[in-house]
Amino acid sequence: MAETINEFVKSIPNWNELKPVEKVDYFAYFIAKSSENETITPSVISSYFKDLKQIPYSNIPQYLKNHSDRIKRNKKRIKYLYDKTGYHLESGFEYELKDNVNTIDPNFAEFQVDEAHLGWKTSDIPFLNSKIKRNAHFFTKLYFLFYHLENSLRKFLVQRLTAIIGTNWEAELVSKVDLRKAEAIKTEVDLSEMLPNRGENILFYCMWDDYASIILEFPQIFDNKRESNEIVAHLGTLTKIRNAIAHNVATIPKEYQDELTIFLRKFISILKKNEG
Repeated sequence: MAETINEFVKSIPNWNELKPVEKVDYFAYFIAKSSENETITPSVISSYFKDLKQIPYSNIPQYLKNHSDRIKRNKKRIKYLYDKTGYHLESGFEYELKDNVNTIDPNFAEFQVDEAHLGWKTSDIPFLNSKIKRNAHFFTKLYFLFYHLENSLRKFLVQRLTAIIGTNWEAELVSKVDLRKAEAIKTEVDLSEMLPNRGENILFYCMWDDYASIILEFPQIFDNKRESNEIVAHLGTLTKIRNAIAHNVATIPKEYQDELTIFLRKFISILKKNEG
């Protein structure tokens, strides 16, 4: 986890509303994920409170001890395991904390076009107003995100379809899933010298609703049906957002933006579980 504690806390929902004792657990999670060999110590957790200029929990050493397996017949939940090197997060509790961490890359939220190095200014282009310029940054962020998401999903599908069907997965995919639109685009590209080749397989010509059809036809792509359903449930909205980006609409409805945020968290969490 190559990030500072300042960057990390931005990924915790409602961080400033958490009690100091709740922050202790997230600091412990940060320590655990920063290095495979890093042990959780009260002094490091205390230093994080200091770095953030926030009121620390009153007795961090006792809290770690009370919620660890050091206490025999412990009636409190065991969150930490103790050995001669120090404290470590109990795996179930670590997974629970991980689910609460917003895994959206903070660089996405902060992404901006560096206009200072473009060699021209947006103000040089006539007939623009401040709203159009704001929207340009907003839609640039969306395209930046969608480009990463779609390439991630394509590579994941190739990996899983190869494992499920074999190296001839593309032929079986086309025979079982209605991908006529993608096939038509691919044929048009193949016949035209003006259109660049998009990629080496049919997935590079698919839309988000095509990915939904593929996942519905091959639900074993994911480890369980719930994961498959969670991804598919949001792909219709992604199709609408993708079309909005492509067709230069004025804005994206807030409910679509909110659903994209939910999807992004689920997508990253589920695909990381299926990675490898």
